[in-house]
Amino acid sequence: MASCNQQRNPDMVSVCGNAALFQDTYIKLVRVDTAAYTVIDSVKPGRDGSFCLNFLPEMAGFYLLRADNKVIAPLVILPGDSIIAEIRQDTVIISGGAEAGTFDNFRRSLLADEEKVDSLGTILMLARDLGNYTEIKQETDAAYYALMQNAKRRGVSYLQQNQNYFSMLLVINSKIQQSFLFDEVNDSSWFFYADSMLINANPENPHALAYHKRMQLLRIASAKERKAIENMKAGNKAPSLGLPGLNGLIEKLDPAENRFTLVYFWSPADALSRKANLELKTLYDQYKGKNFEVFAVSLDKYPDRWKAAVNLDKLWWANVNDTLALESKIAAEWYIQKLPVFVLLDQQGRIVERFTSVNLLARRLEAEY
Repeated sequence: MASCNQQRNPDMVSVCGNAALFQDTYIKLVRVDTAAYTVIDSVKPGRDGSFCLNFLPEMAGFYLLRADNKVIAPLVILPGDSIIAEIRQDTVIISGGAEAGTFDNFRRSLLADEEKVDSLGTILMLARDLGNYTEIKQETDAAYYALMQNAKRRGVSYLQQNQNYFSMLLVINSKIQQSFLFDEVNDSSWFFYADSMLINANPENPHALAYHKRMQLLRIASAKERKAIENMKAGNKAPSLGLPGLNGLIEKLDPAENRFTLVYFWSPADALSRKANLELKTLYDQYKGKNFEVFAVSLDKYPDRWKAAVNLDKLWWANVNDTLALESKIAAEWYIQKLPVFVLLDQQGRIVERFTSVNLLARRLEAEY
């Protein structure tokens, strides 16, 4: 009688489902904090595979449903949620909860896109020895670009239709394989939009606070970049440039030799630069036969690390390094505060345009050629 009279706490969360595939192991619910992972509850499925995890959260948060060390699915959990996890052989479907089911639909759409990207990669690999490889590559590149744009549109739609959703934080940081849907520079307005919504709805949540701090830094960086673009207007003469190359001898920038010369500022220790290296190589292969050249300026204190990165990434264009890095006179003259940066020059050494992503550079080159 006493038990029946007790009312369930309205903030209690339940995550239930069927895990017949993992009957011999424990199903765990793990909280993802800003600095650690914490196991909240665990249970061994019953004979029929059913399981149920229960706990009382303090606030909205991100969690992982795991079978020992295997991640089954990410979860967005709010107080009072009742969530169902349907675990199948080839997929996991999450339903219920204030946001869990909605976000899971978006998550599974990205997984489907990743399979398509894998297929495009396979097509390109098999076509390497074919005579029409260039044509096939252009087709697969176009298909990949369209896929990423469609995924980004779904992300924008999610942000617009689900205002104040805590899962906005996951969506704005989503990626397909290693490519993020939203770029901090080109899509900064969406990052700031999500920040405004999240911090207003979750002013004390550590995830929202950490993201808000990151956005404050992004706003500062964006303001500096706008100033840099203003100071390096199209048509202005680019500053002169001469630095030690791979052989130790001074190499000077000479844009007069090419229709367009790209001055590429990067660092081997910068993750975004290393990603840009791979993207820029593809662009370079496409235009190097059309009087397009790259003059890459590494800003790194350690020449050995720079040389190793050039060889590892196979950067076969003009390479120089400035050991003063971002503190150098050259970085100041070219207004370099954040890497990577791309400055396109014409034959007269005049600035055509300044970019902060390979995608924007690619669009300009496509228009020029």
